[in-house]
Amino acid sequence: MKFVVYVILLAAMSLSACQQNAGSQVEADLSAIRSQLEDIEAVLSSGLPITTINQKYLEFFVDELVLLPPGRKAVHGREAALAFYNDTFGMITALSMVYQAPEIIVEGNLATRRYVGNSKFQIDTESEPGSASGRYVDILQKQSDGAWRIVWHTWTRLNR
Repeated sequence: MKFVVYVILLAAMSLSACQQNAGSQVEADLSAIRSQLEDIEAVLSSGLPITTINQKYLEFFVDELVLLPPGRKAVHGREAALAFYNDTFGMITALSMVYQAPEIIVEGNLATRRYVGNSKFQIDTESEPGSASGRYVDILQKQSDGAWRIVWHTWTRLNR
């Protein structure tokens, strides 16, 4: 009888340890995904030329990414995404971005991240700075090296 109790106790302790490790991994993933958004914010607000910002921004994505811009056709792949961002935002001479705390759900090697961002920008032809707010949704995938990369990205403007 003592042997059976010992085996059950050992199994319960092992299960508890596995659940704690799984919980620890989810917390680590959540932290990494939050940190990535802070890194994106820093790149977008870096003061670098917008074409350089666009290139650095796309380093947070997988190569076969999908952008779903509001009111436009989907954009597939890094080259097409770079062209889209350069065409759409190429006239911006100064940019700063602030993201609000994201809502993140992690399920295995996939995650969703929903957040709001507020930007301030200067356009070549305008003397007054502009601002915009948007809602964003990312689908991320954990890579073999443990890094999280954006697979799908979509957004909508809050103010028009």
